[in-house]
Amino acid sequence: MVKNINVNLSALKKNSNYYLYLILAIIFNSYISFDNISFDLYFNYRYVAYSNFFKTLDFSVFHDNYSTFPIWGYGLIHLLGSNKLLFLIIQQVFTFLTLIYFDSQILKFQLIKRIETFRLIIILSSPWFLFHTQMWEKSISSNLLILGLLILFNFLKTNRFKYLILSSIIFGVLSNFRSDYNYLYTVFFILIITNDKLDLKKITKKLIFPLTILLLLTPWMLFTYKQTDKPLLTSTNSGHVFLIGLGQLPNNSWGITPRDDDKIMDYMLREKFGANYESFNYKEDKYLKSKFKELITKNPMEWVKKCFYAFKLLLLDPFYIGNVGDFQRNNFSNVEEIRELEKLAYNLDINKGLKLIKTTKWELRKKEVFQLIFTFLVKFQGIVLIFSFFISLFLCLYKFGFNLLKDKLVLLFLLTVGYQISISVFAFHMPVYNNTIYLIYLLLTYLFFQKYLSIKQ
Repeated sequence: MVKNINVNLSALKKNSNYYLYLILAIIFNSYISFDNISFDLYFNYRYVAYSNFFKTLDFSVFHDNYSTFPIWGYGLIHLLGSNKLLFLIIQQVFTFLTLIYFDSQILKFQLIKRIETFRLIIILSSPWFLFHTQMWEKSISSNLLILGLLILFNFLKTNRFKYLILSSIIFGVLSNFRSDYNYLYTVFFILIITNDKLDLKKITKKLIFPLTILLLLTPWMLFTYKQTDKPLLTSTNSGHVFLIGLGQLPNNSWGITPRDDDKIMDYMLREKFGANYESFNYKEDKYLKSKFKELITKNPMEWVKKCFYAFKLLLLDPFYIGNVGDFQRNNFSNVEEIRELEKLAYNLDINKGLKLIKTTKWELRKKEVFQLIFTFLVKFQGIVLIFSFFISLFLCLYKFGFNLLKDKLVLLFLLTVGYQISISVFAFHMPVYNNTIYLIYLLLTYLFFQKYLSIKQ
């Protein structure tokens, strides 16, 4: 009895220490980012329009151009005002709670042999903590996604129906913040119905998963029907993203650039809709998607090149590195030279990079030197993780083959990672989207190396 009490007290102390270090990591990363948190970035003014709508249910608060993009969930947070400290606290508290639950599930299913080592990796994971410092819906949606995946895994392991219902509720709420993963839920549903023997009664019962998600999206569908005459499951920006995504290939034959104000896209839309177009409107979005399909159909090999280049970007610029140095608004000394160096690094042009470093008159202040070094270390950390992930995955596939996918957690998480990579490669690579599943990359990489090394030993 005494021995059990001592063990419990020891475990409680270890957990308490870990929670304390998590809080310190959150505070540190939030503090060094705080000056550069801005209400003016990431469409916050559009979320304010949604918050005004929630208060009044008056459609006149919208400009027609801003009615269906972005999806409205983050407007609920804007009901609390626009104080960036309040937003930061809300997002980081949610992040802390997600990490606690994440840790509890690792312990519950005994996924990791030496939890202390993995906990240390989490504490040092600045890309994850920095991701939650900005005023954007991505922070809320990322935490919802992690929680939904973990609870869905509980269902796959136990077949307890309450976990299926809870995961569907979480994914339904998530779909009101970001619509990126709506198509992934179809894959999850296939996984759910094939989790045990196929049975019509069981399949019918499991329909609660997609139906709950659809039910929670019904208000959004009614809203979009009012605005566009179409009940939409998503926001209306995919055509815009797909088209400028073609511009991520340097010197592409289409002449497109990966910019929101791309001249080719502007010309297409002006020719079709006149000068007062809005690329995020439903009709314009539908038109851009058709033009995207037309362009890649006419020149498929150029699109293949674009996809390979996007995958290279995924390897060299895998995760969001924060806005510690205020690079986002270009309020940083020598920012043009730093951005040019970054481009040269992606193209692996070392000689031009060294020449630029030598010829530049550097005017960095002491604070900026720290910010630049820290940003570089965070970027390096992300590159190490993405390469470690692929190396560990290939080692395990080589050793175990597709038996690796018999592990339900591995299968569920790999489906999510594969889906996210597909968005980066086939649509548009933005490091910030990959941060959404940073914890999944970490856990899978650790599990793969652990599995491979245990066999080697």
